[in-house]
Order: sequence, then C-alpha cells, then structure tokens
Amino acid sequence: MLEISPILTHRQYLIILFILLLTNCFAQNKQVLYGFDQLPQTLLLNPGAEVNYDKHISIPLTNFHFQFGATNKNVSYNSVFADTEGLNDVLRNVYDQNLNKNDYFIVNQQLEFLNAGLRLRNPNHYLSFGMYEEFDGFGLYPEEVVELFYEGDDKNGNGIPNFNESTNFNELDVIGEFVGVFHIGISSKVNDKLNLGTRLKFLSGSVNFNSTNNTGAYDLSLSNTPFDHNFSNLDVAINTSGIMDEFGNDVFGGVSDNLSGLFFGHNNFGMALDVGGTYSITDEITVSASVLDLGFINYSNEITSYIFVKDFVLPDDFYFDPPEGGELDYWKNIMTDYYNDGLIPMDTLQVSYNSNRSPKINTSVKYTFYNNSKTETSAFRNVKCYKCLSDDSVLKSEIGLQTYTIFRPNKIGWAITGFYSREFNKYINAKITYTYDNFSMYNIGIGLSTHYKNFNLYLTADNLLNLFNVKDSNYQSFQFGMNFIFNEKNK
Repeated sequence: MLEISPILTHRQYLIILFILLLTNCFAQNKQVLYGFDQLPQTLLLNPGAEVNYDKHISIPLTNFHFQFGATNKNVSYNSVFADTEGLNDVLRNVYDQNLNKNDYFIVNQQLEFLNAGLRLRNPNHYLSFGMYEEFDGFGLYPEEVVELFYEGDDKNGNGIPNFNESTNFNELDVIGEFVGVFHIGISSKVNDKLNLGTRLKFLSGSVNFNSTNNTGAYDLSLSNTPFDHNFSNLDVAINTSGIMDEFGNDVFGGVSDNLSGLFFGHNNFGMALDVGGTYSITDEITVSASVLDLGFINYSNEITSYIFVKDFVLPDDFYFDPPEGGELDYWKNIMTDYYNDGLIPMDTLQVSYNSNRSPKINTSVKYTFYNNSKTETSAFRNVKCYKCLSDDSVLKSEIGLQTYTIFRPNKIGWAITGFYSREFNKYINAKITYTYDNFSMYNIGIGLSTHYKNFNLYLTADNLLNLFNVKDSNYQSFQFGMNFIFNEKNK
C-alpha cells in the first residue's frame, strides 16, 4: 500500500517545480534564428530551408539555447523571489500577481552535442544529422484551484463559506520532460523555385511528468456532518517517469543517471517528424513554412501514475479554511487525515504511457534586395538569384514577416514577427526583429553572425529593452553557437 507521506513530499517537489515554470519560462519561438544567415541551426527550424554551403559541423557543446518568461507581465524575479524566506513566500507572491486562467508558462533549453551535414553525390540533396538534449516544460495557471488553495471555501473572507460554488480541475495542465533528440534530415532542391525537406527524430526520454486533459469539479454543500466536500466527475491523472517508484519513494537520479537516459539508457523511446519547404516566387520574393515535432514518446521506465477517477465525498465538521501563511501545512495535514481514513480513492499504477510532443508551425515571407559591391562578397554562393551567379560581389538585405504557432494542451501559443536582415560584408551579418506575441508588445530582438574563412560564430538575443533589467523582466531569450561551414564557390 502506498504511504501518504512520500506522496505529499513529492507533491511539494512538484509545486516547487511548477512555480519555477511559472517564473522562468517562455515559448519556444526562435524568430531571430529562423531563416537567418544560412546557419546550420536554421535547418532544425525548417528542414526545407535552402542550403548554399557544402559541409558543416558544429563545435560540440557550444551551441546553447535558453528562454524564460511568463505571459503575465507582473511575474519577475523581483516580484516573486526577491526577499523571500521560503516556499510559502514564493507561492504567496505568485498568487498576489493576479494571474488568471488565460496565463500559461513554458520553459525551453537545448544544448547540441553534434550538428553536421554534407552535400550528397547528387548536389541537389543536402543531408544533415546530429543530437541535442532538450528540457521542455509547460503549465497553465489553474486559477480556480489556486484560489481554493489560498481562500478555501470562504472566498469572501467574511467567515461564511460559499456553497455549491464549483472549482474546476480542467485547468490543471502541466508537462515537463528531459529528452535526448537524435535527428537526420534532408533538404532537396526540387526545381529552380522549390526546396523541400524532412527530418526524422529519434527520441530518448530521461525524465517526464505530466498531468493533462483533466476533468472534474469540487463544491461544498450542507449535510448532517454538517459539511460535505463533494468531488464529482473526477478524472485526474499524474504520470511520472524517473521521479517516483510504486511505493512513493524518490528515484530521481543524479546528473550521470539522467544523462544516460538521453542516450536510450532508460528505455523510453519515441519518434517525431519535421517537414518544411521554401518557394521562390521571384528572385526577390520568397515564402517558407515548416511543421515541427509531430510525434510522441512512450515512457515505460520507473513509471508511476496517480489516478483519481471516482466521485467521492469528504464529510467533515469544518469547511476548508487555510490560515494565511500556513497554507502548505494546512493542506498537507488535512489531506493526510482524509487519506489515512480511506476517504480519498486513488489508484497507483505502473503502466506505460505516451507523452505527445507539442507541434509547431512556422511561416515566413520575405523580400530580398541584392546590392552590388566591388570590395566585398557574400560568404555563400547564391543558388536562388540566377542573375547574380556570374557576379560574386553581391550582398543581400531582406525584409519580411514571420508567424509562429505552438499547440499545447488546452492552449495555442502564437507570435508575429517583422524583421530586417543585412549582409554588411562577407564577415558580418545581422538581423533585427520586432515580435508581438502572448508575452509582449515590445519585443525587439537581434542576431549577429560572423564568418571568418570556415569558422562561424553567432549570437541571438530577445527583449533587448529589458536586457539590462532582467530581474524585473517577465522573460528573456538568447542563443549562441559556433560552427565550421565549408563552401566551394561555383566555378
């Protein structure tokens, strides 16, 4: 039989992790990197991007991406973590920011172990492959559940409980996973105007927790007790892998154990597919689109699921009334009593489960200006502008519009980006973006890329207006990396 105390300890861990998601997260949009400067990493955003070089290889462990933030502008380090003395303070600070059920939170981090590619014997095909690790987390803010946690049944604070007022559990949506991604893709020039590509990903899950598609409600009613705490139409599940065993004991390993899970060491396998394309309407006008992460991971290693699927009633002499500042201890003690009295029906299962990836869609349209230069040349040959092939001294500027959509449980994230990019010379390229999305109306980003012979160094950053005031910012984003890119000019 599963003991209650390990579960509650684990729930506290989940609460801490969830709060970290609330205050350190951002959507996975990489609007600065998308279509920028012929970087090999752009193929991960659009496998059908044009490739104007012949070989590439990244320098291992130098390509790093991280994004953090929150949709609610009031959530920042200073408003949530500063001058706090414990978890109770952090939780209260989040609650005091007046979030609502439309707020959601995502964190994403990636580190490349390898990214390489080469042009095949048929020069119309470019093969790329590699491996990276990724941590991805998502959470909706469960407004009604959080209100119950802090206010209990007395929402007005007047000493009179609210009867027959529902608290819905369908807002409980949270996902977090640490995975290794092995990928191989090909970008093919179909004809003079069209380039198509696809990428197959083999996924290795190291750690996962998720609770999505939950339903059910809670309300308080009078009875002879004199109160009944009613849970109806409940269908709530918490799935974990690599976190707890069937007895409620923590099995979360150290760094080495979790790293082995990235290389199929935990027998959690999955697959995903990316597709994309680029179409040149004219030499100047180009459109592109990609659909990413169509797939799932099956988790079967160290799995434990907690399932609540029954209607049940908790009779009590008291209504829920947590004291301010002591909410965690209050709920821990009262739920321990209910559970030990056999009043909470919970099934503990060790059955494999699937965790779906979050599909993403990118689109773009851009207009290219070709600038003749007698002293400088582009770092790449131009396979699109055929009138430019006879003249190596051509530099490009581009202006355009991008869109981004990500499909999360019960929520769709989106972004619209306007951009301008320019080749200053064969050594330096830059891109400036303005993005309007769920997180900000004032997001200005920049990307810089340098080429010296075969060596490439790039850096992108978002939300420049708050770059030097990170502790008061609700999000920030950056990515950097180093590659060797080899290009043989057409003779």
